[in-house]
Amino acid sequence: MIGVTATLLTPTAAQAAYFGSETDYAQPSGGPTGSYSCNTWHPHVTVCFRPEGDDIWVLDKLADGHSAVGEWRLRTSSTVHRTGSCVNQLGKGYWGYCNKDFTENLQFVYNGARYEGGNLVDRNLSELAYS
Repeated sequence: MIGVTATLLTPTAAQAAYFGSETDYAQPSGGPTGSYSCNTWHPHVTVCFRPEGDDIWVLDKLADGHSAVGEWRLRTSSTVHRTGSCVNQLGKGYWGYCNKDFTENLQFVYNGARYEGGNLVDRNLSELAYS
């Protein structure tokens, strides 16, 4: 007798992804230094940007089990050139830091968001632009 094994092919779940085409995981940091601007989404997330060095800081302000994420876009008035996320998985009260290398003369637009396992939970709809 010959045994037959059937294999059921099932599609895998879609890969979760953070905002944009670039994802960086924040390194521990003491917080922003130098000249910077911040976008605070109270009480969830604060995201700060320093153009000298193209540095992004993300502070997780809420012990809710979600990752605090700084979502960003580089754009001109009509075209988005690059998009990405700086993901802080360090926990409440900790600043995370991402160092980028952006093309000059583009507007940097950013906001805070919360993710769970790479899936968007919610985001600050108030964006801040730095030119």
